Amino acid sequence: MRRFTCLALVATALTTVLPAAAQTDWPQKPITLVVPYPPGGVNDAVARGYANKLALELGKPVLIDNRAGAATTVASNHVARAAPDGYTLYAAGTSLVINPTLTGQVQYDPNRSFELVSLMSFTPFILHVNAAFPARTMAELIAHVKANPGKFNIASSGIGATNHLIAEMLKQETGIDLTHVPYKGGAQAGQDVAGGQAQMMFSAALEARPFLASGKTRAIAITSGARSPAFPDIPTMAEATGKRDFVVTFWQGMVVPAGTPRPIIDRLQKAIAKVALDPEVIEQFKPQGVEIRASTPAEFREFMAREETRWVKLIRERNIKPE
Repeated sequence: MRRFTCLALVATALTTVLPAAAQTDWPQKPITLVVPYPPGGVNDAVARGYANKLALELGKPVLIDNRAGAATTVASNHVARAAPDGYTLYAAGTSLVINPTLTGQVQYDPNRSFELVSLMSFTPFILHVNAAFPARTMAELIAHVKANPGKFNIASSGIGATNHLIAEMLKQETGIDLTHVPYKGGAQAGQDVAGGQAQMMFSAALEARPFLASGKTRAIAITSGARSPAFPDIPTMAEATGKRDFVVTFWQGMVVPAGTPRPIIDRLQKAIAKVALDPEVIEQFKPQGVEIRASTPAEFREFMAREETRWVKLIRERNIKPE
């Protein structure tokens, strides 16, 4: 009996130690990084920039899996159901906390379905207008729209998209009357602003740059906390409106399915932090207005909680409904 008890204790110890040992050997095969958008946008570009460097840090390929659909809900649901083994990563963004309130049709809880690893990047939005639009400053824009209520459109990449919510913030903070026109993606929306079918929109800095460079649109303000080194002549929304809290970024962070072992999360966070300090990565995105910056899981959690509170409040106050 005593011998059996000893054997049982040894077996228990081994089952406790072996999984931990296996976790320290992670990764043993290629890793998939899920991106909730099609190729070509800011989220995809930043994710690929990280994936290339993480592959070198972790010693295994990091493969991009673009799972666009349902305003990122397809990707979020997929990752929430994935095995918590460190082989499915998610380049999540603001919609992770917006969609549960906006649609009510998600199959995940942003606070329970995922483990937060690290923030990755922050991209401000630029309010730009069609070149023929008479306003050149925010004060002129507000005055012109107030003199012509309901006559001008503000485009977005879709109902509930971050640039739609910023448009609602603008209307709420300034009292101007603009008609929101949602598109299926920022590219077409930007093209229509450039073509004059819509008069203005908030575009991610990365996506606004070519329209500004062509002269078909003109920048009014940027939503960063301070003037962007990539766009030093564009005033911040805080400067332009006098509203100090008018700071909004398209943020991106790495999350994994809930239950992923802590040693894997810790190693991944350290790798992300190292990539975020890589001069090559920083310089790659600086001209596009993208700030590459990592965080601890705790800092990410605090940041996401603030974002959730902010956007849920706005969605309810503005009575924003899905399409």
